[in-house]
Amino acid sequence: MTPISVTCPALTGGAFPAIATMSHTITVTARERHLRGEQRWALEILAAAGLRGCTGATLLAHGFSVEMVADLVHDGLATARRQTMRVGRRKLQFALMRITDAGRRAIED
Repeated sequence: MTPISVTCPALTGGAFPAIATMSHTITVTARERHLRGEQRWALEILAAAGLRGCTGATLLAHGFSVEMVADLVHDGLATARRQTMRVGRRKLQFALMRITDAGRRAIED
């Protein structure tokens, strides 16, 4: 990945044009994700589920821990949305999991 150079306006006088002797450059490199095997497997299950996604319980049934699933959501690789479904007189709540674009990119690498 190619680093991006950015000139910080606060260090070069804000709204004024940058003066070559006052210019400071900050190099920013995008963070690369390194997926563990179980994270990759969970994301592949979510990718195969497509737009309909799958429930959090399905991922737990595959042996994934709650912490690992929560990390996928926290890292922006998957989304979790609480859904409610009525079965007879009972209301059931469950988490609907879907892969994000970032998650798809992560398993392509």
